[in-house]
Amino acid sequence: MRKTPRQHRSRAMVQDLVEAAAITIAEEGLEAATAARIAARAGVSVGSLYQYFERKEDLYAAVLAQIAGELKAVVGRQLGSLSPKGIHDFVSDLLHDVWTLLEAHDGRYMHISRYWAQLDSATVMNELEAQMHTALAVYLMQNPPTQPIQDLQAKIYVLINSVLFTTVRYISDPAPHVSREQVIETFAAMSAQLVGEQRVGRPAGEGTSR
Repeated sequence: MRKTPRQHRSRAMVQDLVEAAAITIAEEGLEAATAARIAARAGVSVGSLYQYFERKEDLYAAVLAQIAGELKAVVGRQLGSLSPKGIHDFVSDLLHDVWTLLEAHDGRYMHISRYWAQLDSATVMNELEAQMHTALAVYLMQNPPTQPIQDLQAKIYVLINSVLFTTVRYISDPAPHVSREQVIETFAAMSAQLVGEQRVGRPAGEGTSR
């Protein structure tokens, strides 16, 4: 960001620009998300846009940061309910909540995610990886495995990155022969197997947290 907005009006304008960028990418595609088009959608001049964003790519980064913040909040909320539900249901509920978030606002984030490979998403993925790692670490502290897990750090690394990158890939280009529920259940089962969890079904009438 070129300069930090300090007044309420300037902060609101920056938020309007980020929102306009997100909508433009989602509805018209990444190539159509020019500075002029984003500024017009936000109802400001291009000059006002360039007061706060040096390039359109900086606006794209702000959109990704907003998505990352909301995704991290989803992980945080689920982390608060981790202990009583076990790792299988934690992962299942988390991935359902992620999809719910991505489908909100007429699927805006879902559409943006389809351009993940063209956006500078490394920072976002690293932040999400770190939070998922924290969640699994908390689980293992609260629920120590009865038997030592060989190569635990490597397995956690592979599991988390499999979840992140497969989810992005599935959103970008869904496999016609694989359902979303199958993807979610596979990762939930992998997580339970990793920590040696013997899954117990949810109490009658209890669903996911979404």
